[in-house]
Order: sequence, then C-alpha cells, then structure tokens
Amino acid sequence: MSRVRVRGWWLVGLLTLAFMAVPWPEWLIEATYSRGFYPRWQHVVTGVSNRVSLAIVDFLLVGIAFYLGWLVVRFIRRTRERGLLSATWELTRRLVRTAAVLALIFLVNWGLNYRRRSLEAMLRGDAPVTVTTEDIRALTERSIAGTHATRPNDSQIDRSYPSVAARLSDPFQQALRHLGRAVPSTLGRPKVSVILTPFYTKAGVTGMVNPFALESIVHPGLLPFERPMTLAHEWAHLAGFADEADASAVAWLACTLGDPDLAYSAHLSVVLEAAGAMPGSVWKELRPKLSAGVLEDIAALEKRLQKQEPIVRDTAFKVYDRYLKSNGVSDGVRSYSRMLRVLVAMRAPPRP
Repeated sequence: MSRVRVRGWWLVGLLTLAFMAVPWPEWLIEATYSRGFYPRWQHVVTGVSNRVSLAIVDFLLVGIAFYLGWLVVRFIRRTRERGLLSATWELTRRLVRTAAVLALIFLVNWGLNYRRRSLEAMLRGDAPVTVTTEDIRALTERSIAGTHATRPNDSQIDRSYPSVAARLSDPFQQALRHLGRAVPSTLGRPKVSVILTPFYTKAGVTGMVNPFALESIVHPGLLPFERPMTLAHEWAHLAGFADEADASAVAWLACTLGDPDLAYSAHLSVVLEAAGAMPGSVWKELRPKLSAGVLEDIAALEKRLQKQEPIVRDTAFKVYDRYLKSNGVSDGVRSYSRMLRVLVAMRAPPRP
C-alpha cells in the first residue's frame, strides 16, 4: 500500500521552531506587537468570546479529547493495515503538525507578550531594582494599614464576580493609563470552567486566561476578598502583561484605585505574599499588627486551601514552571513573588 500523506507537517513544524527560536528584541515586541497589533486583536477576540456565557475553553478541551480519540482509533486501524512502524510514523507526523499549528496560534494570539519589556524595566529603566528586607517590611506595613482602612464591615455588599467586574472596570482602565497604555483593554467576562474547576480546587489554581479565545476563567469557590485581585490579575494578562509578577502588580494598582472592597483585596494579597518572602522573625514581629478581622480572613483562606491535593498541586506547579521557563520566564513559578519587587519599582521615582 502507498504511504499516507500528512500534508505540511514538516513545513509547519520548521516554521514554528524558527519562529520560536528567533531572539526577538524586547523593544520590537513592545512597539509592534504588545502596543501595536495585540491590543486591537484582543479587542476583537475578547469582544467575540464575551458574547458566549459559557467558557469556550471547555469546548476546546472537548474538541481536543475527540481529536485524540480519533487519532487513537486511526492508529489502531493503520496498525492493522500497514503495520506498527508505518502507523507510528503517521501518528507522529500528525501530532507534530497539530502541536506546531497550536503553538503558532498561541504565539500570535497572545504568547508573544512573554517577550515584551518587563513592567519593572518600563518603570525604572534597565537598572534593576534592589529590594531589601526593609523595603518589604515598609511595603507590608503600608499594606497592613491599608487592610485596617479598607476591610468591609458590611456583609450585604454584593461581592459576586459580575459585581466585582462592574466596580473594577474603570479603575482597571485607569491603571493601564497610569502605566502608559494608550489603547483601552477589552475586559473579559468572568467565566467558570465546568471541566477545569475541580482541577483548580485540587491544584490551588485561582484562574487563567484562555490564550486561544482570550477569555477570563476564574475559580467560583474563591472567597469574596480573593475575587477582585484574581479577576484583575486575569484582566492584566488579557491586557498583554503575560509575566505573572507584572500581572499581579497591575492588578494591585487597579484594585487600589477602586472602592474599599477592591482595595482590601489588593492590600491583603501583598500581606500574604510578603509573609512568605520576608524572614520569619520579621513576619513574627509584624503579624500581631493585623486586625482580628484580617486574621479571620487569613484563617478562612487557609481552610479553603486545605481542599488542595498535594500531588495534584505539586505536579501542576512543576508543569506550569516548565511552561513559564519555555516562554522566557527564567524564574518560572517563582515569578509570582517578584510582584513585591515590581511594587517597589512602582513606588520608587523613575530613573532617566
């Protein structure tokens, strides 16, 4: 029998490898993609995905499952017809072509934002920010004071995701303008993934951006004070801040520009992040300064996190760590904690 043709598999694969291997200059990505093509493209794609109330990522996952099932059936059939070697070679070519096409779509649709200038560099120039324990301590003390001033006492406040999105919209656009973003971002409708939510619970994931449909996916089980920062973080990704530290810093700025309920989420997130970043002796000194209400919220968060499965969480973080490093984020999942350094850069006077 004649060999089965898999059209274009090598060409698409080589094109993708070449595209990924090119050392695109940060300034070029920043000027032509992140501030040029991407904001306009995101406006269109997110505008379309916002019209669908269901999470498009669920449909994509189902489609991938059906495609993989079709490949398995075809592989079994080809093995019977042509032998194992021929069937394996055909399957390999199809997988290479599919992976290459998905990688190209990912890069053009959103992924090239990983190669833009970091927010820290935009704020402070090429000189890195040196963050000391005293810087973290000062930032934490300001955030503790912020939690005292903003923690809501009214339990009747609507803290659902639609309410958070409505109240966060203007402050988020204001934050982008403050950071020099001329084109407003199209904000993603908060969506819940039926397929991914059980995994999120066990892995400790709070949300994500679907890079193929540019939609915001959030965990429905988050506590009310977690929701503003989580949604703002995903919106920052949608706005082109792919780096986790940059997205968290943008989210912090947006929430602090909003009402007290939004600001409380930002201040508490910094307190929690700083608690893990500073020496234990310093945190032991600062912890008594937290109010009883804040301590109750931290206890509630710790209780929610008990639903995690360590094996699932650790595996997910290892996979995500490799994903980030493959996209040029050298510190992988540790980039989350770099938010504190970016916040210090935000508060420091810019360098020429």
